[in-house]
Amino acid sequence: MPSGRTNGAGPITWVAGSERLDPVGGLGRWAELCRAQGLDTRTIGLDEAFRMRSPSDRGGVCVAVLAIDEPDATVYQLADRAQESLMPGIVLVPPELTRTGTLLAAEGLMVLPWDASGEQIACTARALATRQSLVVRLRDELKIAQLSVKGAYGEMAKLQEEMQTAASIQRAHMPKKIPELNGVDVGVVYRPATYVSGDIYDIARLDEHRSAFFIADAVGHGVPAALMTMIIACGLHKVDGVGPDARVVPPAEALYRLNNAMTQHSGGSSRFATAVYGVFDARNGEVTIAGAGHPPPLIVRQNGQSVERVDPEGPLLGVFPDADFGQTTHRIEPGDLLILFSDGFEVAFPAAGSEGDDFKRPTLTYLDKLAQAGGPGASLPDALTALEMELDMASGSLHQPDDITALFVAPTGVIAEAA
Repeated sequence: MPSGRTNGAGPITWVAGSERLDPVGGLGRWAELCRAQGLDTRTIGLDEAFRMRSPSDRGGVCVAVLAIDEPDATVYQLADRAQESLMPGIVLVPPELTRTGTLLAAEGLMVLPWDASGEQIACTARALATRQSLVVRLRDELKIAQLSVKGAYGEMAKLQEEMQTAASIQRAHMPKKIPELNGVDVGVVYRPATYVSGDIYDIARLDEHRSAFFIADAVGHGVPAALMTMIIACGLHKVDGVGPDARVVPPAEALYRLNNAMTQHSGGSSRFATAVYGVFDARNGEVTIAGAGHPPPLIVRQNGQSVERVDPEGPLLGVFPDADFGQTTHRIEPGDLLILFSDGFEVAFPAAGSEGDDFKRPTLTYLDKLAQAGGPGASLPDALTALEMELDMASGSLHQPDDITALFVAPTGVIAEAA
């Protein structure tokens, strides 16, 4: 048998309960056999073992060895102490206490039969002592990992709180409720893909007869896109002046000003956005719409059950200064429905059987879904409910790949101008 200390295991400390619990010939014999295995030994009492703080206290590994002839509470206390300190332990159990042995083994102790030979006990003790350096290292690495996880959890909680605050700030730049408008009703479908959205919308009463509808989509996702939407919201000027001399800014001019504001304060970044802006006049039922690289709005006509695409020409916002934006004017009647929407709808309804990246591939299905929502005889609430249900039933709706926003504009009738 080898002699001397091996594998840096250190001394073995025998824990003695009493002399009567020694069925194989005395602690001295065990110690002699362990020394033959290349291990130093010393003996302490149970009280001293309970006071030990770690497996490497007193200059070496402590292997607790105890023989039991009855399920004494002290044995279970020692088992708990061994588990807390990762102190390896050997317990000798007679056949009639097999259940007790099973319970102790579950606590991490090495359970041997009552009549185990001294050589078997000594070899087991040496194996446990040799293994202990790895156990201690794993314990230390586990502590480091737990500290890292705790730190990461704290950072995640902080980030979550900040994202919730950012979402609240962003929503503060959008209408808390739909304002009262003359000659028109408006409904909104707004579904951010994450805490904050790259989409933003606005609904405003400009004067007694005119109302404004606006959707913008900052390219990208997350916080950078959300910050851009707030810049857009603050940079859109709808009315010049106040009182009787106030002037409603035409949609094309409003986008022109917004674009220049974005290009002048871009700071050299390549952030840009799409937008569509419309002004409805209740006196004649006309809506004037300007666009900036945004998906064309739809007009669902109830009389002929037809769908028209409104496609005013205009470049992206924030790219070229002094860019020109076109605008078009259309008459919409009661029963018609004007739908402004963001490009998130292009990926909201993936093709049947789509998997993986195919979920993010644009389809034209959304055009039918939008048109059908505002189909013949559908009221504004019916249209909104129908679209919400279609979105809920679409594949991947629980993890939508892009922000989704739609404004449904339903004229209620022409309001004659006061004489």
